Formats: sequence, C-alpha cells, structure tokens
Amino acid sequence: MLKPTMNSRKSYEPIDNRFAERVVVTCRVRYTGEISTQPYQGEGLTKNLSVSGCKIISDSPVTRGTLLTLTVALPDELPPLVLSSAHVVWVSGCQSSIRFMRLSQEHRKRIQSFIWKSISRDSLSDTRTRFRLA
Repeated sequence: MLKPTMNSRKSYEPIDNRFAERVVVTCRVRYTGEISTQPYQGEGLTKNLSVSGCKIISDSPVTRGTLLTLTVALPDELPPLVLSSAHVVWVSGCQSSIRFMRLSQEHRKRIQSFIWKSISRDSLSDTRTRFRLA
C-alpha cells in the first residue's frame, strides 16, 4: 500500500529501465521494414528521443520484433539521420517504442548534442531515475 508523503509524491516509484535520458521532441520520421518477406514502409512523428531509442506515432501500425530502418529529420538544420537496426520493442495501436540496436559514434554524438540543447530543467521529471549503477 502506498503512503502519501509530505510533498504529495508516492513513497515508492518503479524503476525506469531506460538507460538514457529522453527528451520530448516531435520530428518527422519515415521507416521501412519487412514482415514475412513482405516489405513495407510508413511515416510518422517521434514523441521522444534518446541515444538508445525513441517512441513514434505512425500512419500505420508496425509489428513488435520487427527490424526497421528509420529516417529521422531532427530540427537541427542538418540532413536526416538514417538509423538502421531499429528494433520495435513495444506496440500499442499506431504508437511504438523503438530501440536502436547499433548506433554509429557520429549518430550517437549528434543525438546526444541535440538532446542536451533541447533539455530544460522544466522538462525533467524528479520522479525518474537519472542514472543506473551497473
């Protein structure tokens, strides 16, 4: 049973299993993939982004477990990022969470730089774990 605390936060918060800070950002994204040897493609928008993955809302649902190639247009006036090996790990309707399986050092630096420029103290949740001891 949860007991209220003086600052009205729950006394217990579940551990967030993400390994990287995500920033809320809306970017255009295109994706291609293959299901049962049938190629498909779609478009959508990101809801958030980190160096480990993103959440997207798409025009058509994708299938959990599918490997995609994403083309993400960051609002940083540079060419879109092309991210291969994007693994669909969660799906609910036309929303899905994507984990980047392999990210080049260049792409990792660009995404991290974009996140640090986009993040603000107001956008951070004080209920989420900021780091993980391994």
